[in-house]
Amino acid sequence: MTSIPKYIKSLDTQINKELKSLKMTNSELLEVQQSEYDQVLKIFEKTFKILINASVTYSGILNRIKQAYDNALEVRNKRISQFITQDLSDDKFSDYLNLMRERDARYTLYFENLGLQMKLKELDGSSYPVDDAYGDPVVLRIALDKCRELLSNTQMELKKMTEEYADTVPRRDYDTCETKYYNLSKAFDKLEEEYKLLRHTNKRLKDAKASIEEELFDTKERCSELERAGTPRPQWELCADFIGGGRERWWQLARGLSSRDTLRVLLKELGPAAESDHLEHFDGLGMDPVIPPYLRYEGKVRNLRLSRREISVIINDIWLGKIDCQDMPMQDYVTKYFEDRYQQASVRAEWAYNVCAGAEQMLDEPQVKLFWGVLHGHLSERIYWGHRAHWLALKHNLYKRSKDQETISVEEFEKIAKSTFPLKSEVDIKNLMDVVRKQLKLKINSNDINLDKLFQENEEGFDRVEFARELFRQRQVAQDKYIREVVAELGGKHAASAVSVDNVKRAFAIVDPAIDHIRMERYIRWAFSDPTSDLNSIPPIPLRTLTSRLAAGDIERIGPRYRATQRRTYK
Repeated sequence: MTSIPKYIKSLDTQINKELKSLKMTNSELLEVQQSEYDQVLKIFEKTFKILINASVTYSGILNRIKQAYDNALEVRNKRISQFITQDLSDDKFSDYLNLMRERDARYTLYFENLGLQMKLKELDGSSYPVDDAYGDPVVLRIALDKCRELLSNTQMELKKMTEEYADTVPRRDYDTCETKYYNLSKAFDKLEEEYKLLRHTNKRLKDAKASIEEELFDTKERCSELERAGTPRPQWELCADFIGGGRERWWQLARGLSSRDTLRVLLKELGPAAESDHLEHFDGLGMDPVIPPYLRYEGKVRNLRLSRREISVIINDIWLGKIDCQDMPMQDYVTKYFEDRYQQASVRAEWAYNVCAGAEQMLDEPQVKLFWGVLHGHLSERIYWGHRAHWLALKHNLYKRSKDQETISVEEFEKIAKSTFPLKSEVDIKNLMDVVRKQLKLKINSNDINLDKLFQENEEGFDRVEFARELFRQRQVAQDKYIREVVAELGGKHAASAVSVDNVKRAFAIVDPAIDHIRMERYIRWAFSDPTSDLNSIPPIPLRTLTSRLAAGDIERIGPRYRATQRRTYK
């Protein structure tokens, strides 16, 4: 026989004790019976609460049973109150209430009994068959409802998690994708670096190609000019019949010489009228006012036979002294130059005639040719001052950026040259660099330029070095191109026989939008050979004359031909 737990025995004892304490009557009045059963139910309700607190496994189910029973009692009481208020006169209402209370009492006893049985099975489950515990349909229905509730909650949580993590990938897939992304990023960075290198190389090649194309175009233009202006090499062997000593002596004199040097030899051999070296004296030109003041002399003038270097030194000295007298015409200054140095008229005439004779023989030199043209009014004196200003500006900028006031790198030299002469092309800068390397005899891997050696001046002047000559050549080429564009705007070969000041203004404004009024007026006055008259009163001149005057002047471009801003109109 199974033993009953002690606290169950104590509960049973307490219930019996309290039931015995009740004074039950056998009254037939329903109110009395109801009151007695209410006291009994209170005893069992109190015991049921103790049982629920003592039971751990079935406390949830027992609580729900108790709650359902309490709710049923509450509804019953409400319905009873309703029935009482609706029909107090019903004879069977009291019987109905008694039946309801009896049913409720049975339910209460049934559930209390069920709770005690479940508690007993919990305390000693091995003593009862399993089929008895789980064969109760009420317990199974309660368990089924609970399982359905749990299943519903689980499904709701699963659906919620599915919706929340719909865009989430598994950790393993994420790690795989991250590794793949890292590898692709490295490959992309490598390809991007290669692309940048290739793009930089491509840009350099394009720049080199453009520079070569520009150089090719420049070379073609120069070749065309040489082809148009040049003549075939003369047949110098024909001169042998007119030279004393015959072919053998002519061969000794002219062998290995250029055409220019061969011509000089020929002129020397032809007689003293062609070459002043054979003259002991020059004949004075007289005192006619038409003759330049520095050559006005009557009588014989001794031939000093000045060397080419001596002629260059005197010409440079004249230019240096002319710096303080730029407003004075060149002929007047040369006259003043010789008067200040030589008091005797004969000595003054000797130096003047010898300098002029020597300069006339050195017209193959661009610097001497410029001096000769300025002296006779054929060229503008501003050509020399503009060339000298370019030279000094570049020299100042280079020394300003030099490391130790003596040397500068090749890269810095190119940058400063481009900033000093922004209108020069890449070909011009490259030609300047080639001349610098040639003049200083720099090696291929040499990167420093000695500015003292580059800008070293001797007694013959700054314009005797190769670098200055290249600057002068580029300046003249740029001026010729500038003038050709202006002439093209005037109509070129198909232009009218004469052009006016307004036409020239318009052409300059189109070709050089950056030009200012002062410079344009100076160009126009030089081209029309009228430094004083009002511009509107200057008559038209032939285009050929205008072109020649522009070529003989200091005509320099100020800015590029086309620019983003609106063009300026001159009236």
